[in-house]
Amino acid sequence: MKTKNLFLIRHGETDWNRAKRFQGRTDIPLNELGREQALGLCPRMTELKIDLVISSSLIRAYETALIAIQDIKLPIQKDDRLQETNIGEAEGLTYEEMTEKFGAGHIERWRSYEERDLDFRYPNGESKRQMMVRVREAVLDIAQNNLNQNIAVFAHGMVMRALTFAFHQGVEWDLTQFHNGSIHHFVWDDKRPEHLKYIGKVN
Repeated sequence: MKTKNLFLIRHGETDWNRAKRFQGRTDIPLNELGREQALGLCPRMTELKIDLVISSSLIRAYETALIAIQDIKLPIQKDDRLQETNIGEAEGLTYEEMTEKFGAGHIERWRSYEERDLDFRYPNGESKRQMMVRVREAVLDIAQNNLNQNIAVFAHGMVMRALTFAFHQGVEWDLTQFHNGSIHHFVWDDKRPEHLKYIGKVN
């Protein structure tokens, strides 16, 4: 049986993260702390023996990848399918601004993984279900169609929460673990090519 390790890595902090603004597809760069968080990933990339690097094409993920892999000097493949959820007219708003614009209860529905809420979306945005289908397809494609053993995938908070929800298989699933710069380990094997197994957060 052949297995592969996929390490999903959340980008470093941006000014919008710090201000608790919902970013979505808005292309915000890392701030100073975000660059420090990315730099802190460098030794991990060596320890994990990363041999393939793929990133969301949004600058905050790509910049994190550029900094994090500077010691192992691998090329970075950009993949638009790994971009953060498009949240339409909610992008750039804080919690308070979203509540004022869309009403109470919207954010709870947006954050919920209950079946009845997966198709909820903001105007001109995509639903969590649409995002999950897109990202699941991308990550399984990466796992199945590369010969590399240890793959780093630089992505976004909602993307990583959704994949973990889809593949956690009884492993404790904690929404608070997906902080900027966190690494989450998944395993793919050729006996179940349609599936990933979530192992957990890399400490």
